[in-house]
Amino acid sequence: MSGDRGSDAARTPRARPVLRAGAVLLAALVGLVCALAGLIVHRHALGALPWGLALALATALLVTLAAGELGGRTAALAVAAAYALLLLVATGQRGEGDYLIASDLLGYAYLLGGLVAVGIGVALAGRSGSAARRTAD
Repeated sequence: MSGDRGSDAARTPRARPVLRAGAVLLAALVGLVCALAGLIVHRHALGALPWGLALALATALLVTLAAGELGGRTAALAVAAAYALLLLVATGQRGEGDYLIASDLLGYAYLLGGLVAVGIGVALAGRSGSAARRTAD
């Protein structure tokens, strides 16, 4: 019976905005983690193959698409905004005079490629018409 109450509570009009806000905040947190992970691995390479950059960009795109499928365009925008915010912070100079993202081909590819990847994810968010969205409408 308690399971029925929980599902009824989630369907009430008052619970929906709270759940939606929680989903958007969670999506933003996932966007921050995704950007941070990409920041860590984007310089890894095997010989001349920059596998870290490829992994970081693919993850950015897939996380944004997943957020769009699960939480709609608002969640995808939250991922993209958090991702861009972390990149903006990472491009600034640190107190020691170091940079987190180098001014070289890999650094610029991560910056621009990551923004393009999350932009594509936002543009494609909600276009596939998932079963969850069809039943919610």
